[in-house]
Amino acid sequence: MPTEPDLTLIRHLKNHGKFEEAREQLAQWMEQEPDNPYLELEMGMILDELNRVKDAIGLYHQALEHDPPKVLKRRIIIALANDLRLSGQIYDARLWLEMARQEFPHDVALDLFYALTLWNDDDRGSAFRLLWTLIVNEPAFKGLDPYRATLRYYSQHFNDRI
Repeated sequence: MPTEPDLTLIRHLKNHGKFEEAREQLAQWMEQEPDNPYLELEMGMILDELNRVKDAIGLYHQALEHDPPKVLKRRIIIALANDLRLSGQIYDARLWLEMARQEFPHDVALDLFYALTLWNDDDRGSAFRLLWTLIVNEPAFKGLDPYRATLRYYSQHFNDRI
């Protein structure tokens, strides 16, 4: 099982917009630890910032092949699916997110990226329904408490004609 490296330096460089320096440093670390999915995810995110989405997609696939821990796997799939969506590979993005939603049920981040993908796939009704359900089921929105039953009903019937 790969170990999570200390990425403080990389994150500091990224936070200061020094993506090329971060990429160079990370490349050195990856030479020493070539099969570390933590490093591959971080490099993919840097490549995204450098508008090298195609390269990032390759790294995300590679990271998934290196048996990442579940929490890391979820992050890699989100990054991969988002890049696939942004590069027009909607079908592939949708497949990855559907698989991840089975493995990580009730994950708000996955659901939000899935809704974006549904929207880009012209499945706007499903995207809207998913977002509506996420909002209605979010307990932090206390102002919705008196209306939750009604709003839940409409999440199932929002296309019904009055």
